[in-house]
Amino acid sequence: MKQALAKKTIKQRSAWLASMFGCGAFLLMAVKVYHVPVATLASNLLIALLLMALVLAVAAGLGWVVARLKKRRN
Repeated sequence: MKQALAKKTIKQRSAWLASMFGCGAFLLMAVKVYHVPVATLASNLLIALLLMALVLAVAAGLGWVVARLKKRRN
């Protein structure tokens, strides 16, 4: 049982590492082949992270409101 779990963990980690190398290769290709400035990639990443944080904050706020409303009814 433990060996099967260990093999599954190793396979998942290997798949994660392969996908990270693939993403890195794609970004390197964008910089080298298409002459995309690294600053543009970094700013786009920052914008995406900020928007993700905003979405998560709104979702957490709505979850809190729903929990408070349910608690009030009981």
